[in-house]
Amino acid sequence: MPKNNSMKSTLYTLSILAVFAFFMNMDASAQCRRFTQKNCLPELAPFINNGQINTTSLFEGDSASLVMTFYSLLDYRLLVCSHPVLGENVHFKVRDMSGTLLYDSQGSGKIFYDFSVASTQDLRIDVIVPEQKDNLSETTPSGCASIVLGFRE
Repeated sequence: MPKNNSMKSTLYTLSILAVFAFFMNMDASAQCRRFTQKNCLPELAPFINNGQINTTSLFEGDSASLVMTFYSLLDYRLLVCSHPVLGENVHFKVRDMSGTLLYDSQGSGKIFYDFSVASTQDLRIDVIVPEQKDNLSETTPSGCASIVLGFRE
């Protein structure tokens, strides 16, 4: 009988931890959304946000990818902004689906890319957070990184 109680206790503990992790993730996501709305969306002007906010929490040394569809006859502003704790060297690359590099923001000092496409197509956006050489902390910093899309006709 004690073994059964131990198993129930373990399942109960795991259930509580799963619920806690779920709510922590929701809170982090909400914080990233607030960060994006306050710090990134104003940078889209004069473009109009397409209504989507793609955001995640990244650590230094991480990267994230997202595939988005772009339609012909529109001008776009692709904006990638990140929390200052991730450093100044966060950059992004835009590739077509065959892997051809269309744009790399590294070294440009710009957090956006203005462009249009000749025909409707999917593009992959890679956000890269390099490791910071001057980080003396024992913990790796994490912060929000957001991909925001604006358009105009």
